[in-house]
Amino acid sequence: MGLKAKRRLTTTITNIFIWCCAFVCAYPIWWMISTAFKDRVDAFAVPPTYLFTPKTDNFAAVLSSGNFMSAYKNSLIISISTCLLALLLGIPMAYALARFKVPNKSKTMMWLLSTKMAPAILIAVPYYIIYQKIGMTGTYIGMIMVYLIFNLAFTVWMLKGFIESVPGELNEAARVEGASRLKAFFKVEVPLMKGGIAATAILCFITVWNEFLLALVLTSSRTQTTPVAIQNFISFEGIRWGEIAAAGVLVAAPAVILGVAVRKYLITGLTMGAVK
Repeated sequence: MGLKAKRRLTTTITNIFIWCCAFVCAYPIWWMISTAFKDRVDAFAVPPTYLFTPKTDNFAAVLSSGNFMSAYKNSLIISISTCLLALLLGIPMAYALARFKVPNKSKTMMWLLSTKMAPAILIAVPYYIIYQKIGMTGTYIGMIMVYLIFNLAFTVWMLKGFIESVPGELNEAARVEGASRLKAFFKVEVPLMKGGIAATAILCFITVWNEFLLALVLTSSRTQTTPVAIQNFISFEGIRWGEIAAAGVLVAAPAVILGVAVRKYLITGLTMGAVK
């Protein structure tokens, strides 16, 4: 077998492997979307029904559910608030760590990273006990504070790399022209790293939006989020797969829409600093 034939065979095998992996990853998503448009008979059919008449009854049932729509609003409030606060606090922290000589900088970065090392199950009960004593269980502020602590370290680590990828000489040049350090940062450096900020914001939003365990322990019926609210479609009568799938589609929609809307900045941000 010649060299070209070997390369062609390797490429073919690689492509087949990639398509198989893509199918394995995409099939659960397709199953969720298709089940959302099935009636109860088709949803429970064995073997699965691939040809069916799409119906919107499941979406109507989910949208008419007051508990789920209230949870949807709660998720938006908590996720957006956490994301904005993480950026508001994370950008100055990341800038200081990237541009200034901070004592024990490496230890500080490791301390920030250590806040992400503990699994949520280890801190759920301590947070619940503390919140119960100070009266913050089942409040928006309590949930935002918990998620902010977890996402601030991630925000600082990502933004520090993006800030370092922007040449510091640009800031110095703006200061020579009379701009203050703060004005030079927002007028010169921030526009160059907007892709990194967008990528950080989207990933922070998705992390909070999809979190389940802490929301299960620390929320109440008034502040329940969508990952927790979906389990309300499981009752003693059985599992309402069609409504669960419809709720899953509605939960996934904001993250997908946001990612598609700013995909250019997301790709740029995630690859920023890869090539210098």
